[in-house]
Amino acid sequence: MAKDKRYGTIKKLIEGGHLNAFREIFDTLPKSIVVEDLGTNGTKFNRMINDVMWIRMEEARRMAELLEVEGDVITDLIWKQYNLDKKSKKKKP
Repeated sequence: MAKDKRYGTIKKLIEGGHLNAFREIFDTLPKSIVVEDLGTNGTKFNRMINDVMWIRMEEARRMAELLEVEGDVITDLIWKQYNLDKKSKKKKP
């Protein structure tokens, strides 16, 4: 099966510095495509997106392969998402 062309778009957005967090990937690339390509469950994937602490290194590595970027690029986006989520939780009363 051919890989979705939007993976290439995401790669270009990452390389251009236009994505600042992991969750922003899914503004362009539908979650359902990634779920199918990773061979994971949709509920589990939604949990990973909502709380990046659920992402295992193996899943991050597979995402990097799909996007054709280095693993540290994905882990950096995940880390940025974690920090953004942590800041937003602190602001809540």
